[in-house]
Amino acid sequence: MADSLITPEVRALIGTRTEPEKNRFALSDEMAYDLADATEDPNPLYIDKSQAEASRFKGLLCPPLATWKDIAPSIGYFGAGQESHFDVPLPFNSYGLNGGSDWQFLRPAYVGDWVTRQFQVVDIFEKQGRSGPLVFIVRRETQTNQHGDAISVADRVSIHRSRPPEEEVQAVNDAGDGLESVVISPPSPDHTVPRAVHLAGAQRHFEDMSVGMELEQVVKGPLTTTHLIRWAAANGNYARIHWDLPFAQIHQGLSNVVVNGSLKNQYLGQLMIRLAGSEGWFKRFYVEHRGMDYPGDIITGSGVVTGLREVNGYGHVDCDVNLTNNRGDTTATGRGTVVLPKHGQSLPLIWEMED
Repeated sequence: MADSLITPEVRALIGTRTEPEKNRFALSDEMAYDLADATEDPNPLYIDKSQAEASRFKGLLCPPLATWKDIAPSIGYFGAGQESHFDVPLPFNSYGLNGGSDWQFLRPAYVGDWVTRQFQVVDIFEKQGRSGPLVFIVRRETQTNQHGDAISVADRVSIHRSRPPEEEVQAVNDAGDGLESVVISPPSPDHTVPRAVHLAGAQRHFEDMSVGMELEQVVKGPLTTTHLIRWAAANGNYARIHWDLPFAQIHQGLSNVVVNGSLKNQYLGQLMIRLAGSEGWFKRFYVEHRGMDYPGDIITGSGVVTGLREVNGYGHVDCDVNLTNNRGDTTATGRGTVVLPKHGQSLPLIWEMED
């Protein structure tokens, strides 16, 4: 393998853009419901038409972190919906683990909107990991509606690592003892994992906030493989490391199937959206993934207010957030910003992009 994995051919891809891709269907009330159901977030703005129309949004919304659905993607070695991970020619071909994302939400995504997305490669770099060299690819995804208005902009990081050589994989397969024992995914025969209930609570205002305030926690679990499949069905991405145990262990060197990074993003996003309330705005969100969660884990999203500032007359609340599991691991960290109305103030629905 070359001293550097970032060859001139790879480096030349920085700045390139994909062709705009329009989704096969408009955002639908069924899609919004399925996403809310899969993430156990029964927010009435996503599932209750009468409440959504009575709100300041005047219509049903799609959860902002999941406005694109892969419809019938091709099925390849790594699963379905993974083609974008392999458009950078590396000396090894591995699934792109979710390294994190930085979103800016610029306007609501309504049921009925047609979403078009486009990617730009903004950076490619390498680091040495515990298991060997890692390649980081940063893509900027811009989503627009049918009017050409930007809904969101997100810098998405995928992390690529080399797979075991094929001869080693084949030797493990031939030996017939490649699978390691794992904790059996709940629930037990006499148990049903309860569904979440949306508790709206009182609308918070900017004047009510103070640095150091803790956010209401979001607790999920125990997570099951059914949670992972339900999420895959809702967003159309069936990466095999989330449901195929032999593939995850033998071909990718993982100890178990893993909880989707995109699903963990949803849980942390709920933390911020609860803070915003129906009168606020979830404006910016940055997440880094730092560890794996597995079926059987209970994960908790927590946050604390770290800053209060006014921008153009609107109150911005900055927060640090994290995900921890019952094994004591912190598996995701990040920061987010919501805009809260001042008493007597109504917030706009369209926001400018920040630097």
